[in-house]
Amino acid sequence: MAANHQAPLLSVTVLNYNYGHFLANCLDSILHQSFTDFEIILINDCSTDNSLEVIQPYLRDPRIRLVNHTQNKGFVASLIEGMALSRGTYLNVISADDWVVSPHAFARQIEVLERHPQVVMAFSAYGLYADEQTLSFVSRLAPASYVRDGRDVFTDFLLKGYPQHSGTMIRKSAYQAIGGYDPTLRWSLDAQMWLGLCHFGDIAYIDEMLYAYRRHPSSMSKDPTALRNAILELFRIFDWTFSLMPEEEQRKRQWLYRKARQRALISFAADAVFSGNIPLGWQFYKVGLQVSPWETLFQKGSLAIALRALLGARLYDRLFRRQPSVTSEQTMASA
Repeated sequence: MAANHQAPLLSVTVLNYNYGHFLANCLDSILHQSFTDFEIILINDCSTDNSLEVIQPYLRDPRIRLVNHTQNKGFVASLIEGMALSRGTYLNVISADDWVVSPHAFARQIEVLERHPQVVMAFSAYGLYADEQTLSFVSRLAPASYVRDGRDVFTDFLLKGYPQHSGTMIRKSAYQAIGGYDPTLRWSLDAQMWLGLCHFGDIAYIDEMLYAYRRHPSSMSKDPTALRNAILELFRIFDWTFSLMPEEEQRKRQWLYRKARQRALISFAADAVFSGNIPLGWQFYKVGLQVSPWETLFQKGSLAIALRALLGARLYDRLFRRQPSVTSEQTMASA
């Protein structure tokens, strides 16, 4: 396909591996956007299903560039490759199993980024779906839209959770300034990017459900080693992002560093227990104990997990009027 030498304003990387049955829905949702100055870098990571058959008709649109791997490179390498090929001022990554809910999603984010040159990242509320028709809930990380100092948002992300990856729009110059995605990470790439970007400019949040995230059963539920590695990756990210601060600020925010580690240790356990899967919750909690027993045990979150497991949902909610918790999928990248 002949290269288009006119760089678009937005580059969208679509990552696909054996998601042929989801791919048309994803691509249609992008191509039907009211904002049209974009390119799609579609990376098919050596899929063994019918993905190429699904993709073929879409290649008539000159905005789509297909990268078809003849060997599987994995999610991390494909993601970094998509970023390297992107020519736009702004970058977006959408997994082939997710999709764009609003036809004005790109326009809303571009509008904010163009109006506020200091904004390095714009994200939104999103819907958590079991399938295209079944909306489980809408995740809103704030009660209203905002443009805020990234250092303040950094605190919120560590205490309340991070946005999902699909649909987060990043200024390319900030992506380059941060050094891009860390190729040595496996589970927590998104946390690295969001937490790191907070130290390079302002963050914008749009309080509208612009994107859909498809929830799959976590592969970590069958692999405690993966969860352990994810926690250790987060610890590395915390060390790195706090090192970006001046030494005096690092000392003042030691409380935040401790809270972030504690939250990482029990977030998956809390999500399982409060979702009603007590055995899985204890399995995840055991992983936290193995990583750092004292930090896991001696925190309020451990008491909440124990009480919820012992009292059950109705009695616990009646006694403590529990607020909706941030799920583990908002604190770590999904594989």
